[in-house]
This record gives sequence, C-alpha cells and structure tokens, in this order.
Amino acid sequence: MPPADNTVESRDVSPGHFLADMREISWELALQDDQTFLRLANPSEQQLQAVAERFRLDDLHIKDIRNPNHPPHFTRLEHDSMFIILRFPVACETEDEASEVTSVSILADTRMCALIWPGKRLHRFADHDLTGLGVEECVSKIIHILVDHLLGRVYVLREEMDEFEDECLADVSKADLGRLLMMRKEIATLARHARTNAIAIEQLQTDTTYHGNLRLIDAHEHMQRAAAIAELKAEHALNVMQAAQSLLSQRLNEVMTFLALITVILTPMGIIAGIFGMNFTQMEILAHPHGFALSIWGMLLLGVMLAAFFKFRKWW
Repeated sequence: MPPADNTVESRDVSPGHFLADMREISWELALQDDQTFLRLANPSEQQLQAVAERFRLDDLHIKDIRNPNHPPHFTRLEHDSMFIILRFPVACETEDEASEVTSVSILADTRMCALIWPGKRLHRFADHDLTGLGVEECVSKIIHILVDHLLGRVYVLREEMDEFEDECLADVSKADLGRLLMMRKEIATLARHARTNAIAIEQLQTDTTYHGNLRLIDAHEHMQRAAAIAELKAEHALNVMQAAQSLLSQRLNEVMTFLALITVILTPMGIIAGIFGMNFTQMEILAHPHGFALSIWGMLLLGVMLAAFFKFRKWW
C-alpha cells in the first residue's frame, strides 16, 4: 500500500486520467469523456457542482461527500450510476498515536469512476494499479486496495497489542493501562467500521453491474475477517485489563495485610513501653537489676509469638 499523504492535494494538479494508459487529463475532461478516472481531495465548489451535474446528485449527496464522518453507505442513482461511501483508517505518524478514520466517496457509472476525499488525499494509487481497467474493475480495485489497508492496520494493531499486553502482565506495577485502553478503543472502532463497510460492499454486490465481482467478494470477506479479528482482540484486551487490575489489587491487599500485621505486632510493645514510661514513684520491676532486659526480651517474645500465630493461621 502506498504511504499515506497527509498534505492537502493541490487543485492545480490534474486529477483526471484515462484508464487505458493513466494519461493525465483535466478534471473537466475526465467528467466529459469515456473510460476515465477522477480523484479529488478537498474539492472546490466548482468541482463538486460539476460532479453533481455529471451524476445528477442532489444537495444531500454533496453534503454526504463533504462529511468525513459519514457512515458507510450504498445508493443506486439514476442512469446506472452508483454512489458508495466507505470508511478507512489513516496511517498514524507515531507509534502511540491512534489512527484517524475518514470517509471516502466513490461515484461511478458505465463511463467513468470518481474517487473523492472530503479533505486530505490520504492514499495514493500507483498508475499500474489501475492501468487498463474498465470502470467496473476500477471501482472494485479501489475498494479492494482500501479494504486491504484497513485489514492491514488491524493486523498491525493486533501485534502491537499482543506485545504490549505481555509487557503489562509481566510487570503490572509498571503497566500503562491507559495506553492499552486507547489501543482497545481504536481496534474496537476499526471493528465497527469493518462491519459497516462489509454491509455497504454486500449491498453493492447485489447490484447487477457488480454481482459476482471476485474482487468485491474478496473485499467483503476481508472486512468480515477484519471485524472478527478486531472484535476478538478488543474483548481479549478487556480481559487483560481486568486481569492486570486484579493483580494490582492483589498486590495492594498483600501490602496492606503486611502493614496491618506489623501494626498488630508492634502495638503490644508500644503498650508495654508506655506502661514503663509512666512517672510512678513505686514500680517494683524498675528496681530489679535485670528489669530493662526482661522487658525488652518480653516484648520481643510477644512479637514472635504473635507473628508465629498469624503464620499458623495463614494470615500472611
């Protein structure tokens, strides 16, 4: 998959191509000619108006194209035109950054195919990917490439989560459960989008033009697989988080138990020391030549007896 491009595509670059040889043409000519491919990012009002006239879109369709958060959707338009919206992740720039997800619109009829990003152009297609394809094949190939990108992100994120979960369980005292929670949130989001993408692709397959298309069949299977893997991993991550929290609670209980035992053992010693610290004139034991040693040894013996009793009862 070509690397993500996070720069807004310049509208000065010719976004149109002939599918036969991917020769560049203007976007105006791409909308007028046959067997052409048009890709727009952050389209201008003029370009959207021309696309609307070409495919006979209404204002609601234009709003859908401009919406980067629109859910996956398939619509059969008039005059054998189709309009499908899918959602895909954008490659993250850093390891700790969650993938951004955006919608992309694909419009096509028997004459041409248009791929429109609502903002940035986030994926570049190599010329050899689409050279020599017909419009139907071009649509299915674009969907297949984008689907593979989402599936690939699920695989990568699953491996990252596996490694991070092992680190968390190896030393729960240093576990960054906040980061694991963010990773779980991302893969759960990818699972949801994979499911809705699969539904939109399934609806597209029911269309007579794309019925039985092998690439779409494979793309639909990839989305179902991505959803199943992501959902299973999200559930596993939740179990790991609960296990880590249980281990942390267990360690905290052990520490609190130890501190409580120390307190119980030292309390009688403190009482004895307090008694001998009273300012009474007559305390016979104070006159004993070994009174101090006997009191110290008595306190130590009492502490050992209490510790042995707690150990016998398996309280620590």
